[in-house]
Amino acid sequence: MHTRRLAAFLLGAWLSGSFFMIMVATHNMTAADRMASAPPGPAATSVEILGETAARTFLRTHSSELNRWYFDTWEWVEIGLGAFLLGALIRGPGRHRSAVLLCAFMLLAALLTHFAITPQATRLGRLVDAIPAEQPSPYRIRLGNYNTAYAAIECAKWLLGLMLLSSLLRRHASELPAGEERRKWRRVH
Repeated sequence: MHTRRLAAFLLGAWLSGSFFMIMVATHNMTAADRMASAPPGPAATSVEILGETAARTFLRTHSSELNRWYFDTWEWVEIGLGAFLLGALIRGPGRHRSAVLLCAFMLLAALLTHFAITPQATRLGRLVDAIPAEQPSPYRIRLGNYNTAYAAIECAKWLLGLMLLSSLLRRHASELPAGEERRKWRRVH
């Protein structure tokens, strides 16, 4: 019983963290654009001195670097959560092969993004940061492809996570006793 609670907690943390990262990354880039076009108070002088285009480039580069660090750090946390969750599912009583497989696929997806997608996206992102936004670049297209791959893997990971959650909840409901036994069981648990 406690193993399933731990598994549900770890899975919830994993999915919540992924959702939070999407919000942070999106906000960072839009905040840089907002700051360059309508700087608040004292920042207005700095933007005026640099010029809006240079300020936007600087702020977007800074936001990109923050996002790169956030994603790298989150992916390590994600791998740790996935490993603990997999361990809990394997060691838990009444383990189900489908739950273990779903978690294993989620962990493999996290490993794939961290070791194959993110390093390439980071390298290409730094190249793109140095190229003016209005100038076409094959690096920008390749970066877009890596970002699309990352998003697709994230969606697959979410789908697997929701399937795993459903599996945990279904298993819990099927293991509950019926009738009078259920009332006794609730008093104990």
